[in-house]
Amino acid sequence: MKWILAESDDRVVALLSEQAGLHPLIARLMVNRSIVDPMAARSFLACDLAALSDPALFTHMGKAVSRIRSAIAAGARIIVYGDYDVDGVTGASLLYLTLRDLGADVGCYIPDRLTEGYGLNAHAVQKIKASGAGLVITVDCGISNLREAELARSLGLDLIVTDHHQFTDPKSKPPNPLENRVSSELGAQMSDSGAALPDACAILHPELISPEAPSSLRNSVSVLTGVGIAFKLAQALLELQPDDRNLLRYLDLVTLGTLADVGRITGENRILVKHGLQILSSDTAAERPGVAALKKVSGLNGKAIGVGAVGFTLAPRINASGRLENADVAFRLLTTSSREEAVDLAATLDSVNRERQSVEEVIWEAARRHCRQMDAAAKGALILSSDEWHPGVIGIVASRIVEEFYRPTALISVKDGVGKGSARSIPGFDLYKGLAACADLLTGFGGHTYAAGFTIAESNIPRFRDRLSSLVLEQFGNQGFVRTLSIDSAVTLNDLTIDLMRELEKLAPFGQGNPEPRFGARGLEVLSARAVGNKHLKLRLRQQGGTAFDAIAFNRGSLLGNQVRDGARLAVVFTPRLNAWNGKTTVELDIRDIKPDN
Repeated sequence: MKWILAESDDRVVALLSEQAGLHPLIARLMVNRSIVDPMAARSFLACDLAALSDPALFTHMGKAVSRIRSAIAAGARIIVYGDYDVDGVTGASLLYLTLRDLGADVGCYIPDRLTEGYGLNAHAVQKIKASGAGLVITVDCGISNLREAELARSLGLDLIVTDHHQFTDPKSKPPNPLENRVSSELGAQMSDSGAALPDACAILHPELISPEAPSSLRNSVSVLTGVGIAFKLAQALLELQPDDRNLLRYLDLVTLGTLADVGRITGENRILVKHGLQILSSDTAAERPGVAALKKVSGLNGKAIGVGAVGFTLAPRINASGRLENADVAFRLLTTSSREEAVDLAATLDSVNRERQSVEEVIWEAARRHCRQMDAAAKGALILSSDEWHPGVIGIVASRIVEEFYRPTALISVKDGVGKGSARSIPGFDLYKGLAACADLLTGFGGHTYAAGFTIAESNIPRFRDRLSSLVLEQFGNQGFVRTLSIDSAVTLNDLTIDLMRELEKLAPFGQGNPEPRFGARGLEVLSARAVGNKHLKLRLRQQGGTAFDAIAFNRGSLLGNQVRDGARLAVVFTPRLNAWNGKTTVELDIRDIKPDN
């Protein structure tokens, strides 16, 4: 792994430190995150709800609110159409609860992953129309469903799209007359980019923002995920001001969906997630019954809920029903007011999640074996397919393959000649653009830079494998596939005081776009080293005769006795953490990488 020390102008750091009253190391972390203005730095650390944007920033928010209110006044049936992942389910739950509180005749439709797939589908549109509904509001989907939007229009079914996925680029797909049908206003707005938009009453999307809005606000809302867009619609419908404490009752759902979708923890997301984690950590009578039950079955009762607890404990259970069965169980869990029902539903999700883990492990072992047999190091991309793989789990396995082999990866589940693929990427390769370059081989695709899904005829898989792999190799050229580890600053261990750690904690929550601080230190003497849990290292380190620090190096047990032994000198990259034990608080080093420093 190549270590890269962040380059930040010392003069800019010193100026920010002085003007914003920040410790120099905190100022450097700010500059490394492109925050150089003192007011922006103070706002970042304050993370105040009052800094949330006005929902009217979205170009078609007024139209969306007007159409929804007219439907409520007329007693018309409204259907919230969500996606089956956590972002979609939490967003659909939030909007459903909002509309119900407003007195709407509202229902929810979440497509089945296996039989219907992602996004709007013709069968669902016809079924919803036949049920007597007059308005459909999508959550976390719909932006690429041009044909389905046209069908809804022809049936007299109004459509409001709320989504955050990338627009359909007509140049990346074979010509289709239906996909050139764009409502005049929206089409004119997007004509410069050439993007096609669904024919809808209104579209709420992070790229459809008032042109008069300052760039700071545009950037702030650009990071919103599906549940975040649903939240902005709810904020507008309820006429809640940014400092209204009633906003808090939705932030547990916003946080679950945003973190599960690996949304960037910057701008508006950072504010929502920081306050949402506080709500998730509370155990009060007003707590959402479904979330309370989920925390209990996950063993998190009474514990502070952080980013990791959401991503690795709560979110997988919510996701489980949509991966193996139908996401209706998760939706019911998040919208029920019955504590008894919540307990039953949480137990069901916990059981389904254990089943998901078993299925995932079987696919993981098979995919890993394929990679080793094909000499993965010589490939640009790893494209694996099987008719034995469950399509609801292959995305998770693709992520694990990327982690081990460090190549853009796609796993494809094949049935009756049709493949459903889930892909993940690495820094430096835009997966969505890669799939767009292979669009003539695909029957459909969508997603983001690092994660995407697609469908493909089984007969096209070999050509797709060759083309995507070639594109990756062209992108990386002679530089090869080198894992890098960025370092915010070199430090002296004795500078890591308890007071400084308290200041560092104000930068949380950490995640995509706001990574945990990583520091580098050299000349560390190993005072003691031992294995814990068979594969981890527990160390006692000291720098140049200074104070001794405890350190943990996860999954580095194989270094014991070789690079790491008593008396050895090391260079390490680490994240410092506060450790409270037996009434004493100390600074502990969470080591990310180790190298000899002789």
